[in-house]
Amino acid sequence: MTLYLVQHGQSLAKEIDPNRALSSEGRKEIVKVAKFASNEGIKISNIYHSRKLRASQTAELFSENLKVDNIEELNGLSPLDDAKSFVDTFNFADKSMIIGHLPFMNHLTSLLITGDQDKSVIQFQNAGIICLDQDETNHWFIKWTIMPVID
Repeated sequence: MTLYLVQHGQSLAKEIDPNRALSSEGRKEIVKVAKFASNEGIKISNIYHSRKLRASQTAELFSENLKVDNIEELNGLSPLDDAKSFVDTFNFADKSMIIGHLPFMNHLTSLLITGDQDKSVIQFQNAGIICLDQDETNHWFIKWTIMPVID
């Protein structure tokens, strides 16, 4: 089973936009990463995102560029939501993309890979994709990443 984890794109500051819509730079980075993924033949079956505007807009841009029809809002993907509760209730489907927020996305990745949400295993970037897969014993591992900035 393959899972694609994404932190939403860069958003406007709360002082500029209380709803924190994506910035123009955030949009550009999402399109850059999504086009790269598309060119590499990455296929996504479903996109799930939090109810926050920046996550919804990120999902729409990934959907447009990766030709994904099924996009759904999900509870449990907000910054301070509990990763363990999410894992216990979410029905993981192959080739699903989950778009959320930090620190939740860090906690989810750590929990899936190590069983401990407090053990940091990777650093997210806005609009980057972290691909997780399962081995023959159903243990999760990081298969690859696509990040908008390599420094």
